[in-house]
Amino acid sequence: MKTALTTPVNSNQTTQTSQLIPASPTSVENPSTWMRDGYSPTEIILAAAILTSLSIGGIASVIVAITGLVKTLVPVMVSPTREKKK
Repeated sequence: MKTALTTPVNSNQTTQTSQLIPASPTSVENPSTWMRDGYSPTEIILAAAILTSLSIGGIASVIVAITGLVKTLVPVMVSPTREKKK
């Protein structure tokens, strides 16, 4: 048994044509303008990276300072209570 699939052809089909419209070129600013005005993407990324690293360094130094202060004050605060017990 032989079966064949056929697709009916519609004789009323129309072909639509469309005209391609050329895209207008995007205006890209001159990189020297970015550098002069101070809003270069590279400049912004570098500034953010530097500020982030400085803030992390600042936070780390505060943590180290507090740790040193606690290490210094805890023995001083504990020693008078030991002397009172004796």
